[in-house]
Amino acid sequence: MKYRKLTLILLLLLFCALAPITLARDAESSEADGMALISGGKFVMGREGSSNKTPHEVELSSFYLDVREATQADYEKKRGFNPAKFSGPNHPVEQVTWHEARAYCSQLGKRLPTEAEWEYAARGGTKTEYYWGDEMNPDYAWFEENAAEATHPTGTKKPNSFGLYDMSGNVWEWTADWYAKRFYEESPKKDPQGPKSGEEKVIRGGSWYSSDRHLSSATRYWSEPNIRNSNFGFRCARDSSPK
Repeated sequence: MKYRKLTLILLLLLFCALAPITLARDAESSEADGMALISGGKFVMGREGSSNKTPHEVELSSFYLDVREATQADYEKKRGFNPAKFSGPNHPVEQVTWHEARAYCSQLGKRLPTEAEWEYAARGGTKTEYYWGDEMNPDYAWFEENAAEATHPTGTKKPNSFGLYDMSGNVWEWTADWYAKRFYEESPKKDPQGPKSGEEKVIRGGSWYSSDRHLSSATRYWSEPNIRNSNFGFRCARDSSPK
């Protein structure tokens, strides 16, 4: 019995010693894969103004998120075709349905981010209207006033504090969640996954076609998951490990 307890203690100590190393290696691998580790925490999701974005506190576990929107080159390499209207290997892929975006992420061992994860990552710790402040700043986003009615190569505007590019503008981004107007009023506090069912999926971030008000970190929009639109793109997420 004494030796068994000693063995268990030694195994526990070994696990504690190796866990940070494993996490560090995982982080290095994800950085090489174009992802950023988004450390978990609490934040106030939404903004005052309507039930569509009622402020409420959310607590999230850590996760990884692609630093850039999925590009046409990456998408074509993995899926074998390029549905985009605005051709360019480093431009975000668009005219991708929600189902196709999810399939692409799944092929990479990833997933679409939840709506809560998306907003938490976009804010980058800020509480302002945009992740750079309360006034529109074209240095951070492609939108109707500077995009010349087209997408642009990803990562050509300034990133947010988490090192993420184009969280506002360029293309709207599909999230995993079904849309429900009043979901925020009943949302679980811990790692919310959105409604269990619905007719539309949530998209976030605004696009090259959007006005500045649609680029707010809190703005929500929605679309049927089988819709193709030159405004719609995505980026992938992945759970952090070990948990």
